[in-house]
Amino acid sequence: MNHSTNKIFILSLLLLSLGIVFIVAENSFYQYVDDKGVLHESLFMPLGMISIFMGILVLFFYLIQKIWHLLSKR
Repeated sequence: MNHSTNKIFILSLLLLSLGIVFIVAENSFYQYVDDKGVLHESLFMPLGMISIFMGILVLFFYLIQKIWHLLSKR
């Protein structure tokens, strides 16, 4: 396995984990409805969704790279 592909895989796992942590933090600490019925949120939800999306995108790139490498060996 190539060293750069390991970095790509680790980056995808890091982004996915960070996104999950952001969403859990949002749901645990920073989300509430005030007396007027207005929902107050922090930036953790959008950051979590962006991190998860980027993690999936990088993981997809990693998988395409691995498949390309396996097919080129044949």
